[in-house]
Amino acid sequence: MKPYGLMGLVLCSSISTAASGTDNMTGRTIGAACLGCHGAAGSIETSIPPIIIGVPAEYIATSMKSFRDGSRKSTIMGRIARGYTDEEIDAVASYFAGLRGN
Repeated sequence: MKPYGLMGLVLCSSISTAASGTDNMTGRTIGAACLGCHGAAGSIETSIPPIIIGVPAEYIATSMKSFRDGSRKSTIMGRIARGYTDEEIDAVASYFAGLRGN
């Protein structure tokens, strides 16, 4: 494949991903910050903070939106979730749901 052909493929792939409902790059980027508390593998031995890898996307998204609007109480997550849009929350939820647990 010619070098410019590969670049075109990457560009088209990026456009396709950005246009889709779930932006995996956004989810992965935001998800990296989540691992600071939830553990390097997205889960830790204890349930606080809870395991997030492999959890259904709907549950993660609903939880984060509830933290954001204050209907679910927290010490940290409410402050963190307030910084994200619905689309960003949906992307990170989809990203973690798509990963396998340990």
